[in-house]
Amino acid sequence: MKIAVATNDNTTITGHVGRCKAFIIYDVNEQDIISSEIRPNTFTHHAMGMHQDHQHHSHDHNEAHGHGHAGLIEALQDCTYILFQGGGWRLVEDLIAHNITPVLTSETDAASAVRKLIKGELEINENLICRCH
Repeated sequence: MKIAVATNDNTTITGHVGRCKAFIIYDVNEQDIISSEIRPNTFTHHAMGMHQDHQHHSHDHNEAHGHGHAGLIEALQDCTYILFQGGGWRLVEDLIAHNITPVLTSETDAASAVRKLIKGELEINENLICRCH
């Protein structure tokens, strides 16, 4: 199984998935991490600098307008979970619709959080879902 973790420094979990610099992709079994790889975030509009409206209250996430999550979902389609510290409800719904389970957590250390997730010990915080837009 593969677990993606949004990161800016290849070590810790970050918040806004679209703006993260990379994803750590952990290959895991039922007991521990087998291996990991870094996938630079070249597939979201935010990461590519194509979206400059940082207020987030007036943009449309429809695919037709170029703000959908299709690139992210395609890039992480081999992952069962994605860990991050905060994200919008549209992203959460899109991930679920494509069989990628979003896991929002206040944990900061990526490897530790993945190990806790495998063991069923990771504290999940659904209050980190942004419902403002």
